[in-house]
Amino acid sequence: MVDSPAPPSFRLDGRTALITGASRNIGRAIAVAFADAGADLALVARDPERLSTTAASIRRASGVQVTTIAADVSTPVGLDSVVDELRGLPLDVLVNNAHTTGRPAPLLEAPDDVWAEVFATNLWAPLRLCRELMPKLRESPAGAVVNLVSGSGLQPTPNLGPYGVSKSALWMLTRFLAVECAPDVRVNALCPGLVSEDGEPRNDAHRAIVPTVPMGRVARPEEIAGAAVYLASPAASYTTGELLIVNGGRPW
Repeated sequence: MVDSPAPPSFRLDGRTALITGASRNIGRAIAVAFADAGADLALVARDPERLSTTAASIRRASGVQVTTIAADVSTPVGLDSVVDELRGLPLDVLVNNAHTTGRPAPLLEAPDDVWAEVFATNLWAPLRLCRELMPKLRESPAGAVVNLVSGSGLQPTPNLGPYGVSKSALWMLTRFLAVECAPDVRVNALCPGLVSEDGEPRNDAHRAIVPTVPMGRVARPEEIAGAAVYLASPAASYTTGELLIVNGGRPW
């Protein structure tokens, strides 16, 4: 918990947020930050053990209600299980964070199964969750969607073609939904830069990019989560169809 309470406009008291990919890294940090801001949570991830551990930790620290749904949202069965579990719950915020990069390869060498896997997780799952859950979000007095995109969707990244194309499509999906769902539901995108769970470079690719980051380092997940709280909160009540980049000032 934070030492001093956030201003009321940045609070999420009385709201319920669904977060996909919520058991680790950025998804887990967003869940913790939302709980600290007062939101009840419905957390989705594929690994039931890790998801249960995350939920228990959040309950102990914040006392909010936490529902867990072990599911793969890239599959029809997984998506249906999420929707079914939410039937008896209110919903105010949807955070589409679950993603996959696929096997690295030049774009034209990536086989169809990689494209299918990446798009199923990164684009179709957010679209289908929005389609299924928008009626619930419209019932909220302050419905909001936050889609996690990527710098690879803003400019080409070597060997991550399917991933970048899927994230670019998710950004355009965000813009369309923002127009079509206004004024009832706000829809925005959040674009992190380099992030690792301990704030240290994960691999040689990270280490090569760090010199191009004005902040001179990799971000910690909680440094991204604050931006998600803003986009979900009353502080962003006139913000929709926008892309918030949190990348340490790296030019793209």
